[in-house]
Amino acid sequence: MASVGHTVTATVAGPSRVVKRLRSPMAARWTSAIAFLLGWQLVTLVSTRVPSPVRVLEFLWLEVSGGSHGGVVRGEFIEHFLGTLGRYTIGLVIGFTAGLLIGVLIGSSSLARALASDSILVLLALPAIVWAFLTTMWFGIDVKAPIVTVALSAFPFVVVNVAQGVRSITPDLRRMTAAFGVERWKQFRYLTLGAISGYVFAGLRFAVIIGWNGVLLWEWFAGQNGVGFRTRYWYDANRYQGFVGWVVAFIVFIVLLDRFVFARLERRAFRWRDRATDVEIIEETTMGL
Repeated sequence: MASVGHTVTATVAGPSRVVKRLRSPMAARWTSAIAFLLGWQLVTLVSTRVPSPVRVLEFLWLEVSGGSHGGVVRGEFIEHFLGTLGRYTIGLVIGFTAGLLIGVLIGSSSLARALASDSILVLLALPAIVWAFLTTMWFGIDVKAPIVTVALSAFPFVVVNVAQGVRSITPDLRRMTAAFGVERWKQFRYLTLGAISGYVFAGLRFAVIIGWNGVLLWEWFAGQNGVGFRTRYWYDANRYQGFVGWVVAFIVFIVLLDRFVFARLERRAFRWRDRATDVEIIEETTMGL
């Protein structure tokens, strides 16, 4: 009888702390990363032209530290990365701001939507590589070219998401605010911005990724410095650990930007929603008791 009682108690207690940690999202992320590295290492056994993770890390260390790659070639990570980051940031700010304003306009006005919907569809269909070629034709080897490439690549994705958010506001809410005489700017601040905030973050994430691709493609084909230029430099030099190293660098940058900047901003922007969810859970639990 004692053993039966002990078994029931253990069953009710649920999984152990170790099992819970193994099932956590953090454990899943570490598992996927380890599996990716193991798969990468296995590929290097099949093809000698694929650099191993260790060789890529050694190369990146030389690039960051300014060490010698042999001969007169030295690591230049900071200079190229900061050059790309400056052009990318300016273009992203321009594209996002314009996309936010046009998206609100299209979502609020049926006439604006009819006028601009086909144009936005065309912009969505054009890949970043086309913008890289076009801006090079328009501006030549000039700093305006990558900035405009980023802005035009990111702009339509922000427009579409923001416009969808504005259209999601029910007409009843608009009529209610108008009936109570709420001022226009207050309607925009408390109703429109609150409704589209989730869509804005979605559009921003798309803009960040597409814009980053745009600036790298322009630098690959026409740049004299930057991340894309340095990536092509090592590819042309037949040093594939350098090519893969820079690819890894700009992927890691996007992942870190999303995890530590946008994810935190999103949690901060939607903390009211999390509080509301917690209150609902507490109320349901209390009613159940």
